[in-house]
Amino acid sequence: MAIMWGGTFIATKMVSHVFGSFTGASLRYITALLFMLPLMFFTDRKAFRISRKQLKQMAVLGATGIFAYSFFFFNGLRLVKASHGALIVALNPVLVMLISSFIGKERISMLKLVGLLLSLTGTALVISHGDLDELFSRFSWGDAFMLGCPVSWALYTYYAKDTLSNATPLQASTWAILLGLLMISVFVPFESMPLQVDPEIWLAIAYLGICGSVLGFVWYYEGVQKIGPIRTSAFNNLIPIFAMALSVILLDEAVHAYMVYGAAMVIGGVFLINRF
Repeated sequence: MAIMWGGTFIATKMVSHVFGSFTGASLRYITALLFMLPLMFFTDRKAFRISRKQLKQMAVLGATGIFAYSFFFFNGLRLVKASHGALIVALNPVLVMLISSFIGKERISMLKLVGLLLSLTGTALVISHGDLDELFSRFSWGDAFMLGCPVSWALYTYYAKDTLSNATPLQASTWAILLGLLMISVFVPFESMPLQVDPEIWLAIAYLGICGSVLGFVWYYEGVQKIGPIRTSAFNNLIPIFAMALSVILLDEAVHAYMVYGAAMVIGGVFLINRF
C-alpha cells in the first residue's frame, strides 16, 4: 500500500500539469469505479443497498477523503516537488491522533506529545527548506495546499471507523468514491480540457485509478477495520520514503539534506506516537 501510494505523488505530479485539479481527479475516480462497481456486483450485490445513516456517513468520507483531498493534492503537487509534498503529507498520523483526541476524547501521553512536536518540527524544516528562521517567508501556496491533504485525510480516516462498523471496506470505499466523484463533477465544466494528451499521462491516470484507488483505498480500510485508524495511518510513514525515491528516479528531482533530516524527524515522531 505504501509503495503504491508513494507512486501516486509521481503520477499526480504528471497529471496535474495537463489536467485541471477536478478534471484529473474525476478521471482517476472514474477509472477506479470501472473496476470497483463490477467487483462489488459480483462479490456482494447487497452492498449497493445502504441506509440513510450509511449514506450520510459515506458522504462525509466522500467529502473529506475524495473531494477535499483531491483538491489539495492536485493543486499542491502542481506547485511543489513530489518529494517535498510527500514529506508534508507524512503528518497524517499525527493529525489522526489529534482528531482522535479532540473529537474522540482519546488521551495524549507525554511521549506522544514529544512525538507530535518532533513531527511538526520536521515538517516545518521541510517547508522552510532547512531554515526555520525563514519558515513564514518560505511558506507558499503549494505548502498550504499540501497541508490540506493530511487534514482532510485524517478526517477521512477517523470517520471511517464508525462507517466500517456496518459496512465492508469495498462497500465503504466504493460509495465514498462515488459520492466524492459527484461532488468533484460539479466543478469539472469550469476547467479547460487539453487538445492532446500523451499516452504516459493516460498511464498515470490508470495508475491513480487502479493502484492508488481500487487497491489502496480498500486495503487501507481493511487496516482501519482490523487494527484501528491510528495504527493504520502509521504505515503512511513509508510513503514519503518511496515517493522521494521514485521522484529521483522518474522525475529527476534532487533530494536535499534538509529533506532527509525533516523526513527522519517526521517518521521518528510518528514512531513515538504509535509505539508507546
